[in-house]
Amino acid sequence: MNNTKWNEIFKAFYYDNELKSEHPLIQWRTKDKENGYICSWDGTWTHFGCEPRDWNRVEYLQIKLTDSNREIVLSSLHGIHVPGIVEDDVVTVYGYRMDVDYL
Repeated sequence: MNNTKWNEIFKAFYYDNELKSEHPLIQWRTKDKENGYICSWDGTWTHFGCEPRDWNRVEYLQIKLTDSNREIVLSSLHGIHVPGIVEDDVVTVYGYRMDVDYL
């Protein structure tokens, strides 16, 4: 997935989640492709995309789905058209995996 798509994800959830208090909490975590580190669940989207980010290192992004955020998350990701899967209450967006469907 290219930098533009990662930035679109950041903008979709940062502007909706951080700047509009009426939106439900959307928690995320990422896995580093190079060292395998999976960060803790975080609800602050500034940590996801505001710092200089090497998007090439992101193996995947996971977002927790809840009853209150499911529609917002899935419709946002569908609009961006990213490779990923939904399993149970987690959506996983892959950085470089091409053997999955697009959301």
